[in-house]
Amino acid sequence: YGVARNLIHSGYKGAIHLVAQKGGEVFGKQIHTSLQDIPDPVDLAILIVPTPATPQAIEDCGKRGIKAAVIVSAGFREVGEEGAELEQHCVEIAKKHGVRLLGPNCIGTIDTHFPLDTTFLQPPMPTQGGIGFIPHSGAFAAAIEDWARGQGIGFSRIVSLGNQADVNETDMLPMLANDEHTDVIVMYMESISDGRRFVQTANEVTKRKPVIALKVGR
Repeated sequence: YGVARNLIHSGYKGAIHLVAQKGGEVFGKQIHTSLQDIPDPVDLAILIVPTPATPQAIEDCGKRGIKAAVIVSAGFREVGEEGAELEQHCVEIAKKHGVRLLGPNCIGTIDTHFPLDTTFLQPPMPTQGGIGFIPHSGAFAAAIEDWARGQGIGFSRIVSLGNQADVNETDMLPMLANDEHTDVIVMYMESISDGRRFVQTANEVTKRKPVIALKVGR
């Protein structure tokens, strides 16, 4: 409900399709019971399904020609070995179909200028601004977004990375560096998956825009 509400109320100009097993209607939109029932081409899927159902959902996206997915569901690598295996299985399926994954265990992404809000955070959407924010922690992203609104601080984009099974912080740096609405990139980092690649990419990006990275946990 929260994701559907934010997508519809964000001002996004493209088509929004809702899918759930029971069907029905919400916000005046029909809820399809199958991904295959959607008539339009689809660029992005936001997956909020029980954790064990996630691999099949990615498989369905791949067969439907969807090339990007946000996995909001939790219960993967962060809970132990069994979750890690399931997460790896999701990545293997995604690679087979050429699907890029954001997450799992994330709150998704917000672009205040496009505009687009794939999160379930309480509205309103963050104020427009020039800060591109890349947090690993969805909870921290929500807290900062709430605090920033009270301070009058705006964002260009917020990208919650979660477990970074596929897309990671280094992948996001060039995109934000090329974003005309982003003046500075701020990162809240719990880990670095490939330190050498991160440093090399950051060296290039910081020639164009400042990067502020807070490494936590040590």
